[in-house]
Amino acid sequence: MIKPPTRLPLIITFLLLIIGGWFLLDRSAALNRDTTRKHHLEDIEKSLYSARDLHGTYPPYELPTWCGLLSDPKNQAVHDQVESALRAQNEKYANPDKPFPTDPLAGQTPDYFYWKRSPASFQLFSVLEQDQNGDRNTANCPNAPELSYDYGLTSVLREKDTNL
Repeated sequence: MIKPPTRLPLIITFLLLIIGGWFLLDRSAALNRDTTRKHHLEDIEKSLYSARDLHGTYPPYELPTWCGLLSDPKNQAVHDQVESALRAQNEKYANPDKPFPTDPLAGQTPDYFYWKRSPASFQLFSVLEQDQNGDRNTANCPNAPELSYDYGLTSVLREKDTNL
């Protein structure tokens, strides 16, 4: 009769610990990226309020409505207006070496979406990794591909609740 190796249960336990640890680390990294996304949108949101206070409307100042990906090269003029407001309003972005906020996995996930609904309201959207729901989409935006997003900030709703 052949005896099974006595180390086999120890090896199996060790492998399970490695796999479980890797899973937890990956989940933690995704949560950190989601937190970064939410903070980026809050930074952009505050700069949009500042731009509205200065110009009477949100960027782009010459259009009543607008929507698109801020990172899309064809939207550079709007990106520049938002970035100018961000750098003037937010101390941490005053340093020109600090990059404009972009999705931590830019290129793998859609970047931040900005929708100026009217001269007095806007929305910002982001994809999340841990709380995916696809509740927001760009279906009615003529300037962008149809995309789904999981998280968003809406100016009209948040202005009532915050003193930005």
